[in-house]
Order: sequence, then structure tokens, then C-alpha cells
Amino acid sequence: MEKKKKPNIFLRILLLLFIVYISLTIAISTGYYEGKLNEKAVVTEEGMRQFEEDVKLGKDVDIKDYISDVKEDYASNTSKAGIKIAGGVEKFMTDGITKVIDVLKTLFTFVV
Repeated sequence: MEKKKKPNIFLRILLLLFIVYISLTIAISTGYYEGKLNEKAVVTEEGMRQFEEDVKLGKDVDIKDYISDVKEDYASNTSKAGIKIAGGVEKFMTDGITKVIDVLKTLFTFVV
């Protein structure tokens, strides 16, 4: 009777962490960037409309009146936890790859 090969739990956890890291990185980078672009476009459109109205009415115009520097934080506990997890996975992967490369250097370095 053949013994069933047990799956390596470490490799499964590593694969799961890598998938979580990739998915969170993609979600954070695309969502954040799109939100910032949309926010800038809305502020620009509203500012342009107001500027045009004020010019038509002959008012004194100042650039500070049409640009708003509103920064809202939409981060939740879930997104903050995701960022922390992604950072931890990134550090783990970077350190792991560095150690593997160091081992390979040691193996293939010959003393002449």
C-alpha cells in the first residue's frame, strides 16, 4: 500500500500569502490612482466653471479661490490591515529571495 504524500503546509501558506500580496497590491494601486484622478477632474471642472462665471461678471479673480486642497482619508480598518499584511508579505518575500541569492552565491563561488 502506497503512502499518500502529505502536502507541504509551508508551501501552501507561502503561496496563499503571495496571492494575497499580489491581489492587495493591485487593488490598492489601481483604486487609489483612479480615485485621485477622478477627484482632480471634479475639482478642475468646478473651478473652471466658477472662474468663467466670475470673469463674465467682471469680478477680481485669484487662483486660490478656485483650487481647493481638500484631502479626505477613506482608509478603513480593513484597508489598513490589508496594507500591513501586504507590507509584511513583501518584506518576507524580499528577505527570502535575498537569502536564497546569498546561498546560491555561496554555492557557486569558487575559491581560486
